[in-house]
Amino acid sequence: MKIISKSSNRAVVSYRGKFYVVSDNGYETLIFPSDEHGSIKELVEVGGGRGYTLSEVLRDFTSLVW
Repeated sequence: MKIISKSSNRAVVSYRGKFYVVSDNGYETLIFPSDEHGSIKELVEVGGGRGYTLSEVLRDFTSLVW
């Protein structure tokens, strides 16, 4: 997993040839499919969960993406 860009509550990452947005709303941090610029393709999460921070999801991305 490679971090492309990151702010305090959102990151764009690449993993296995695909791009994802990792979004933290303070309650849950979810992973969404995106393009390389961070535009979300589908509003159906493909990973993450409640109680995680952005840093935790980025650290354990490979085990939290479905």
